[in-house]
Amino acid sequence: MQHTRKLLLPTALLALLAGAARADDLQAIQQVLGDSENSPVPAGWTLGGVAYTGSSVYRDGDSSTMAIPGAIYIGPKFMYLGDRAFYTFGRQGPVAFYGRLRVRLGNLDPEDQPEWAGLNERKGQLEAGLGAVLISPVGAWTARFSSDVSGRSKGTELLFNWSAPIVGERWLLMPGVGVFWRSSRLANYYFGGVSAAEAAPGRPAYDVGNAWSLSPSLVASYRLSPQWLLGAVLGADIFSDRISDSPLVQKRGRYDVLLAVGYVWR
Repeated sequence: MQHTRKLLLPTALLALLAGAARADDLQAIQQVLGDSENSPVPAGWTLGGVAYTGSSVYRDGDSSTMAIPGAIYIGPKFMYLGDRAFYTFGRQGPVAFYGRLRVRLGNLDPEDQPEWAGLNERKGQLEAGLGAVLISPVGAWTARFSSDVSGRSKGTELLFNWSAPIVGERWLLMPGVGVFWRSSRLANYYFGGVSAAEAAPGRPAYDVGNAWSLSPSLVASYRLSPQWLLGAVLGADIFSDRISDSPLVQKRGRYDVLLAVGYVWR
C-alpha cells in the first residue's frame, strides 16, 4: 500500500486545477483567459498545496487520501502541470493545436495487496501526443491522441472532451465531460487485463480489448487576491463493460476529489 501511495504523489502536483481529462480542459482555458490580477487561472507559476482523495481502478486497490505541496506553470504557449506538459504550436482561427508529453504512473504493484500475488507490476510510461482545441459559442471542444513512447504498454489513447468555462471577475466554474478510448494494449496493461501466465484460481485470464470510459468533471477556481488562489476539481471515470467486467476491476468506475490553495508567483 505504501508503494502505491508514493506513486500517486507526483500526480497531485497538477491538482491545483487539473485531473486527467481535466488537464486537457486547462489547455482549453488557456485559449479564452488572459492574464490579470483577477484571472482565476493566472499566467506564470502558481505554488501551493493540495488535499487529494481518490479511488483505485481495481476492486482490491485502496483509496488514497493525502496532502501534498505542488506547482503548475501556465504560459501563452507552454504549460507544465506536474506529470504532463503542453506546447501550443499553431493557431488557425478558433482552433489551437498542441503537443503533449505525460508520465503516466504505474497503478498496480503485487506487493501492495495479497490478492495481486502472481500479477506483473503495472509500471509507469512516457506518452506523447497531439491535440486540438476548438473554442465555440457553446464551449470548448478538445480532440487528442497519445501513445506510449517508452515501450511499456505500447498502447494508444484517444480523448474527445467538451467543457464550458463560465468565467466571472475572479472565479471560474467549468463543467465538462470527456470520452476516452483506449487500445487493447493500454487497456490490458492499466485497466484490468489478466494474461494466461497471471491467471489463478478466482482470477481467470481476461482480455479487456479496446475499451472506453466516460469522464464527467467539474473544475472551480477563485482568485482571493492578486497573490492567492483557491481551486477544486471533482472528477470520475465511468468504465465500459469491457473494463468493469475484468476480474481485477469488478466495479463501474473511480473518482478524484481535489482541493487546493495556491500562491501566484510574480
